Amino acid sequence: MSEQPNSEAVVRCDEIEQFAVLFVCDELDPSARTAVNAHTSQCAICSAVVSREARLHQEIASFDQPADSLDRSGLLLAQCRSELAEALDDELARAKQPGWRAVFSPLAWWTVLRDTLVYHPAMSMAALVVVSFLAGVAGQRMRVAPVVTTTAPTAMTASTQPKVTEQQLQNAGSANVAWVTPSGSHTPTVQVQFMSQAPMNIVGPPDDADVQRALTFVLANGHRFDATARMDSLDVLRTRCADTEVRHAVCAAALSDPYPGVRIKALQALQGFEQDSTVHQTMIDALQNDDNPSVRVEAINHLVNSLPAGISSGAVNPSLVAVLRDRVRNDPNNYIRQQSAAALRQLNGGR
Repeated sequence: MSEQPNSEAVVRCDEIEQFAVLFVCDELDPSARTAVNAHTSQCAICSAVVSREARLHQEIASFDQPADSLDRSGLLLAQCRSELAEALDDELARAKQPGWRAVFSPLAWWTVLRDTLVYHPAMSMAALVVVSFLAGVAGQRMRVAPVVTTTAPTAMTASTQPKVTEQQLQNAGSANVAWVTPSGSHTPTVQVQFMSQAPMNIVGPPDDADVQRALTFVLANGHRFDATARMDSLDVLRTRCADTEVRHAVCAAALSDPYPGVRIKALQALQGFEQDSTVHQTMIDALQNDDNPSVRVEAINHLVNSLPAGISSGAVNPSLVAVLRDRVRNDPNNYIRQQSAAALRQLNGGR
């Protein structure tokens, strides 16, 4: 404990800090408290120090103390000890009585079975035969169902009637699309693998009816198959965009696929078919409505590049002119605004 002032001493300002805590906690003897009281009554600064220490002490005293919640009488500890002793006595009593648990325990059954097999060889042989038969039946039932494979003829002639049913496609949970080159062949084919309870492996050229149907199904179901499978499908389908059904499937993906990368790739697959009315309108809708600037950039590039030289605004789709004017005024992307303005000038003869 710090040295306390005697009744004769005078407490100085530089000593008040060391006595403030003792003063508030009532740890000073009467003569020391008198000295501190005498000093603080004349010094406002030191009086504030003591008052601050008193407030701090009151705040600490107002907190709930962990020790207050302890069982000071030791009743809780005694109760726990009593309950533990009773539990041990009950367990010891149960261990001394065989009861039904011992009768039906695995150890007891194994002991009986072992003794039976050792002393009755004929019964042992019969048991082994039964066990072998049951194991064989179980093994047959546990075999995995064979993979359903649809393969095009060796000459790679496209099949005109698809063999894959709609129900088989609907049951697919995931898909993998890849180009493969069969052994001994120099012509790559397409392999579409569907994972489900009955897996399917569809192999054939891009114009095979089953391959084409599988790829368009993957592309149209962005909520079910991952973006990689849909983009791989586009890699194949872009070679088949001359087919109207394929082209419409790609147009739908360009407008509705949830992943911007797939929408961009779909627009790229439609390059060269901008004069088709469905493709042309798809480009316009993508430019006007897509919330991704990269998709809109792809759309405006295709539209600008597809405009014939010397064409006037009166000879093009009126909705294209309206969308270009809207993009010049409202598109947040500077490149799209510039390209839209350039397209309008081209349609107006350079003005």
